[in-house]
Amino acid sequence: MKTKGAIAMDEVEGNLGYALKQAHHLMRAAIENRTRAAGLGMTLPHIATLFLLSQTPGLSGAQLARWTMVTPQTMNQILTKLEQDGLIVREPDPEHGRILRARVTEYGGQQFERGCELADTLIDEAQSGLSVAERSELLRLLGKCQDNLLRIARAEKAPLEDIASMPVRRSRAEKRR
Repeated sequence: MKTKGAIAMDEVEGNLGYALKQAHHLMRAAIENRTRAAGLGMTLPHIATLFLLSQTPGLSGAQLARWTMVTPQTMNQILTKLEQDGLIVREPDPEHGRILRARVTEYGGQQFERGCELADTLIDEAQSGLSVAERSELLRLLGKCQDNLLRIARAEKAPLEDIASMPVRRSRAEKRR
């Protein structure tokens, strides 16, 4: 019997939002543990920032903050750390001097690739026990949910100026095709 205000565990476990958040939390913790053990010292937001900059050099801190879902202040801290570590460089925008455009250095690209190898291995481990067809179906279904949420956000006129154009990282299998 459920007491007033309490949430039954089966309600939590059957909730898509909770399942996605928990999977994200577990994935983030595991990736960060592995990058730390490998001496990379990168967090998931660091890796996401390097990914976005490798796909779209010259993004501003504000754009990166929106795409990585962190505050502009947090993104500035991330960019400062990445710059201090020699992974990126920031240069003033020629037309808007206060805007700093970031790009990945050669060293940053190498470190990012090391991080991707660790993440790819972890993702493979996370999907162990799933057949190739089940993996494809999982991605297909999540893609449908993403499409639905984007449609809803557009209908509700949510601020999406950069979200729809956000690059998506292709898996190793997609790269081989």
